[in-house]
Amino acid sequence: MPKKLALLIIVSAFSIGLIACGGNEEMASHDDLEEMEATAPASSEAAPTEAPMEMLGGGHATLVHEGAGGSPHVNVHWGVNDANITITYGRPFLRDRVVGESVPPMADAVWRLGADEATTLATDSDLMIGDAHVPAGEYTLWTAHMGGEFHLIINSETGQWGTAYNGEHDLAHVAMEVGELPTPADQLVISLTEDSLGFDWGAMTASVPLMVH
Repeated sequence: MPKKLALLIIVSAFSIGLIACGGNEEMASHDDLEEMEATAPASSEAAPTEAPMEMLGGGHATLVHEGAGGSPHVNVHWGVNDANITITYGRPFLRDRVVGESVPPMADAVWRLGADEATTLATDSDLMIGDAHVPAGEYTLWTAHMGGEFHLIINSETGQWGTAYNGEHDLAHVAMEVGELPTPADQLVISLTEDSLGFDWGAMTASVPLMVH
């Protein structure tokens, strides 16, 4: 074989080898990149955390909405023994008005125990509220003066506006113990403990015994 032809063959083979090696290096670099992306630590920029829940009436409250009339609606959760109890209600402001005169509860009307939508109570365990057995479920809460007593009304209808009370769905009426606050509450607060359910509103405070079954 002539020397020039042999030399050309050797150079060509060497060039092909370089090209092949270059292609493998390119593929290896691409594979390494994918591996690095798969094993790279997450970005140090953490997702924003939710604001801590406010404590209200002994429970953890979150804002539902601001309320069309300026009465913010809250969802308040309590863990009582083995029960999870949630009350959702609008929180009106007194703003120098007088309970029983210019703001409810009035002597001759049922009150939604809040503002705007009907106040709801949800429980995943059976309860005793006063002497009434309340099975696990969702209810609306109302109040009214009845026969010289002030009653908490537990109603099985839900989803209604706070003026759409229908007594045909009442589960129970429970007499509340009523007192006077030394410092009036300018905004409605519903409270719940291991043994009572109540509210503060203006100079009025009212409560009823509660027990988890």
